[in-house]
Amino acid sequence: MTANGRRRLRTAAVVTAWIAVLLALSLWSVRRDPPTVAEQRDLGQALPELRRATGALIAAADDERWVLRLGELRIEDCSITPVRSGRAASRDLTVIVPEGDARTALEGIAAGLPPGYRASVTAVRGGTRLSLYADAGEFIAIDAAALSADQILTVRVDSGCRPSGGTADVADPAAGPVPAALTETLTALRADAAVTPRTRAVACPDGGTAATFVADAGSRDAEDGPLGVPDGTVPVWSDAGGWAYRMGPASVVVTAQGGRSQVSVTTTCGQ
Repeated sequence: MTANGRRRLRTAAVVTAWIAVLLALSLWSVRRDPPTVAEQRDLGQALPELRRATGALIAAADDERWVLRLGELRIEDCSITPVRSGRAASRDLTVIVPEGDARTALEGIAAGLPPGYRASVTAVRGGTRLSLYADAGEFIAIDAAALSADQILTVRVDSGCRPSGGTADVADPAAGPVPAALTETLTALRADAAVTPRTRAVACPDGGTAATFVADAGSRDAEDGPLGVPDGTVPVWSDAGGWAYRMGPASVVVTAQGGRSQVSVTTTCGQ
């Protein structure tokens, strides 16, 4: 072998050894170092923080002018990098408002969130496009996007994409007793009022629990119009897809799709 060939061989060996050292250090760091960025905080660590932020959100959104409905906890696959998969957790709070109140509602929610969240609402295109953003800490975001004419707003609490390691406790807290508003609404819809509802719940910042109770109400003709709305109560929203109103402190939402209807009643932190 020539001298040049031996030098190239030694250089290749040194480079290979150095790559092996860097790889070993990287693996050791991933296993030993404490989390320093969002991608290193696994889903098990994120879920308690997401629940805390959701409780703060529902407390901030509780206003007798608006109807609330808590969504299910969703956990979905995602990509941290092109070669590294992970999982993301999110939860929606639906806020149904009177026509023209979208901006007022988002600004009210932003004002009601903890000051440390630094929540803000931005309006662009002459105030017709709205967005809310808040940083709930620990890389948990709260955001919403809506048009000023929208009546059904979706505010999302999101963990971002995380490694799927750790113990992910996905169980909600106990929802409490079934509210009378659910039984009364099912009865008005001539549905089985004794049905066991599905529940979604989060702990409130100052104690207690906010929960949404969901029950199927059978078939309904879209032309029937709102049923079971208490006398003197004006629905916050009503169209062929359903209706929503406040029944005292409870939020009642009836939706219809494909001839089938569903009732949800939400009790909030103030109850």
